[in-house]
Amino acid sequence: LVVPIGDVSDSRLGPRPSDRTPMSPSFDSTAWVPEQHVYGLLPLLMCREVIREELTLPPPDDRLKAVDSKHCESQIFKPPRKEPSTKDLDDEDEDDACSYISEGEPCERSDVVSWGKSRRGSWWRVRSNLREDLIVRSGVSLSSVEIGRCVAGDLFQQKGKPRMLISGKGQGCIRMPIQPSGWVTADASRAGGPQYLIRTHAPQWRAIYEAGGKDILVRTTVELDSEVVAILSCGDVVEQAGPITTIIEGVERMPIVVKSGRQNGDSHKIVGWVTTDASAADGPVFFKLIQEVETNHQKRGRR
Repeated sequence: LVVPIGDVSDSRLGPRPSDRTPMSPSFDSTAWVPEQHVYGLLPLLMCREVIREELTLPPPDDRLKAVDSKHCESQIFKPPRKEPSTKDLDDEDEDDACSYISEGEPCERSDVVSWGKSRRGSWWRVRSNLREDLIVRSGVSLSSVEIGRCVAGDLFQQKGKPRMLISGKGQGCIRMPIQPSGWVTADASRAGGPQYLIRTHAPQWRAIYEAGGKDILVRTTVELDSEVVAILSCGDVVEQAGPITTIIEGVERMPIVVKSGRQNGDSHKIVGWVTTDASAADGPVFFKLIQEVETNHQKRGRR
C-alpha cells in the first residue's frame, strides 16, 4: 500500500514543524521600546500614576478648542451645492441655484413661506415710518451675528425664498435673504412687531456725467477691461439689476438693464455693467439715483 507523503498523519511522529509554536522571549518588566511596541510592566504602572495625578488637577482655561463653522470649508459644515438645471434657471420662483444661501448660525427652526409678492430678484424698500434701524444678520436666526444696518428708505434685492421662524421669542417673524449676503426681518406683525419692508420697483439711475458726447461705457462684466456693449449719454436712464460692487481703489460698479429701442416690434434690452462712482479713485460720479416717493399701498388708485 502506497500512501502519499502529504497525507501522512501520525501523532507518534510529533507535530509538524509548521505547527510548532515559536518560543517567546523572556518578559522584561522594565523594558520600554515604543518604536518596537515593547512596553514593560513597571513603565506602564508609572504612566498610570502620572495620568491619575493629571486627572485630579483642574483643567486649564484654554483646554477647550472651538472653531466657527462658518469659516470652515469642510463639507461637514456646508451642504453641497446642487448643480444648476434648466428648470432652476428658468423658474423665477425657485431659489438661485448658482449661489449657496446660508442660513447661518445658530440654527433656528424655520419654514419656507409664501409672503406677499416676494420672489427671487424682487426689490424692497425699508418703510419710511420706522423708528428703528433694520438689522442685517448673517443668518435666519435673530441671534446670528449682525453684519450691517439699513435705515428708512434703503433699497435692496431679494436673494431667495423667505422663511418664517416657528419657535422662540421671534416666532412668526418673516425672515428674508438679501443680496449680496445676509438676512433681514421683512415682517414681524405676527410677533407683535411692525412690517419692515414694502415692495418697490427696481431702482433707476440717471447719467449725470457729461464730457462732450457719449462718454459712459456699458461693459459685459464687472471688469473695467471687458467688452463694450453700449455707450450712454448724459441724461440717459438705466435700471439697476443687482447690488453695487466695489472693485479696485474704491470704484463702484453696478449691473444695469437699459432699453435701446424696438427691434422686430419687441423692446430690446441691453444688460451690462457701468461705473456709478469713481470719486474714490479721483474720478467722476457718473450716475445719480432717481429718488422714488413712497406710495401708500392702501390707496386704491389715483385721482
